[in-house]
Amino acid sequence: MNKDKLLRYLLFLLFIFITIILLKKFDKYINQNDFAKLSLLMILCSITFFGSLSQRLARINATLLVYFIIILYFTNSLLVYVDYNSLPKKKIEKIVKKNGGEFDKRTLIEVVQSERNTGNEIYPYVVPREFLKIDHSSFLPLTPMTNKTFISCNEFGVWKKIKTDKLGFNNQTFLKSFDILLMGDSFAEGSCVSQSFEPTQLFKKYFNKDAYTIGISGNGPFLSLALSHEVKNIFDFDNIVWLIYDNDFYDIEIESKSDYLLKYLERDFTGNNYFSNLDKSTNYQKNYINSNLKSLKKGFSLKESLLELKALINRINKVFNQKQDTQNFNYSSKNFQRIFNKLVNLYPEKKIFVIYLPETSCFEFRSEECDRRFLHLEKSSSKIKFLNFYKFIKNKDNDYLKMYAMGQKYSHFSEEGYAELIKFINKKIIENN
Repeated sequence: MNKDKLLRYLLFLLFIFITIILLKKFDKYINQNDFAKLSLLMILCSITFFGSLSQRLARINATLLVYFIIILYFTNSLLVYVDYNSLPKKKIEKIVKKNGGEFDKRTLIEVVQSERNTGNEIYPYVVPREFLKIDHSSFLPLTPMTNKTFISCNEFGVWKKIKTDKLGFNNQTFLKSFDILLMGDSFAEGSCVSQSFEPTQLFKKYFNKDAYTIGISGNGPFLSLALSHEVKNIFDFDNIVWLIYDNDFYDIEIESKSDYLLKYLERDFTGNNYFSNLDKSTNYQKNYINSNLKSLKKGFSLKESLLELKALINRINKVFNQKQDTQNFNYSSKNFQRIFNKLVNLYPEKKIFVIYLPETSCFEFRSEECDRRFLHLEKSSSKIKFLNFYKFIKNKDNDYLKMYAMGQKYSHFSEEGYAELIKFINKKIIENN
């Protein structure tokens, strides 16, 4: 068998192999909008298929295949270099060092393992959103483990620890009676910022008001509604403050696929008595975390980014999905309306405030989209007071980045940002009571 004939057979075998992968992964990549991988696989299929048709094409396409792969990995390597030096972690490190501070370079898992080596019981912060990846029809953890210490995030140069209370929420003190019930995701929880600048602490510091948060990182509107349902008979309070961050418009679509969470929309649903069996949730989560410790939140991986072409694939997908990225919410959806209606039915006697919090991109290229999102919220209920913190920031100061951690894009609020938020909310509560 001559070399050209052998080359044809090899290209044909590669074509079969790539085609099998493409067919096997097609539905998955379509559902994930991963058009980059689909495109690359189809290009490889075309090169190998046509190269196997004749001996003349075999040489040309084999050469083309080699150059194509070299160009892919060379381009990806350049992008990895750019991405690595543009990581928020690297930018924060420079700022911290410039200010004379120390930046903790360890990954979340490295911090957990270091603490455990000294005998401390500590966990990476795994939240309910993590379990939506698994099919839960009769049970879903709604809070992190109770009375446990977690390592959560690092947006200021140091890793923040969170100690949950007896219900699994981030509160320094468990309260049964208070002024404000705080709902939402990581912003309501006070993620990343120092403990003294968490929203609950600022309400006490500035206005001597007791606030209790049931906010948890990663929670979307359905998870927040479920928690408000489950705590109904536990607390006594005056006002509900629900912080809706920009990504909740994405989270609500994901959570709407959970049959377990959809039950909370039913008018006569009495709940799952979640807090009467917290041991079940704790044992489940502890086993899950310890079994998956090495794979949880590894952070940036140079090896994976280079070998799996992640940088290049992400760039290609961003181009394909650019329109979806800025308009990925179905504005004909009634989910917010249904959720707000249920919350009003649960707490008809309470004053309810919903505050829209902007992502940094709202100030850069999504102004109209973010205005539209607030209007969608506002039109979803006539019995709730909707407050636009995005408009407040935009009208207050051109330097919006100082409202975010270390002035970084797509981060949580800075100490100044949280302080301004709480002052804004308190003023509106006074005006409407």
